[in-house]
Amino acid sequence: MKTKHKDAIQEAIKYGIDVTLLYRNISLTPTERIECHQRMLEAAEELKKAGERKRAESEENIDDIKKT
Repeated sequence: MKTKHKDAIQEAIKYGIDVTLLYRNISLTPTERIECHQRMLEAAEELKKAGERKRAESEENIDDIKKT
């Protein structure tokens, strides 16, 4: 069974899967996984807000250009 497991891991690596991320994730406690997920979610929300602000600025600049 262990050989079958190692073969599957080797196949995943050949396919391009970064198994180090999987190993790191399973080494975390459930609480640590939730905390990590929460931090990533907060970062994604900040990026979304930054993008929205930039789009609004761009639209304002385009409107100013059209007025001139």
